[in-house]
Amino acid sequence: MKKSFLIVCFFLQYLNVFAQNDISLIPIPGKKYLISCWASEQNTDVVTFENAKVIIKCRTASATLATYVFDATGKIIDGWQKIEGEFLIPIGSYVMDIELNAVQGQMIHYDDMRLQPADASMKTYVYDPDTQRLMAELDENNYATYYEYDNEGGLVRIKKETERGVFTIKETRSSTKKDE
Repeated sequence: MKKSFLIVCFFLQYLNVFAQNDISLIPIPGKKYLISCWASEQNTDVVTFENAKVIIKCRTASATLATYVFDATGKIIDGWQKIEGEFLIPIGSYVMDIELNAVQGQMIHYDDMRLQPADASMKTYVYDPDTQRLMAELDENNYATYYEYDNEGGLVRIKKETERGVFTIKETRSSTKKDE
């Protein structure tokens, strides 16, 4: 059960956000990077999402030097499928554009996007904005561990997302004795 939160981590030299909501980055030429995110399409009764794609274009001011297209692969887990891949920034490239594919008339959600050097490791954390409780921890492979709490703030359940689906790994029940 993925929530609609987005974590974006960029380990690059520069980030520009333009009026069209495109994200352009100035990458390090000659370096390999990893892209990873989760996508969800309206039709979850398929083996793989056909329209969810991340497209990366490495360019100069006047020419595109390399284009990488990453498709959703693996099992659909609770309506979400992973998109991931490795790519090399060509020498001479100084801008990288990231496009999240969308199809006319179809809603595609993208979540938990990560962009990092291929030789790096990353963990990310998601906190509830109201309570500041840890809600999820995303591991090095961008799979989540979810933390669920009761009304009093006690941890009641931990779930782990894996390639085979989401599994409950710990569940706690507690009660207090009523005063008579």
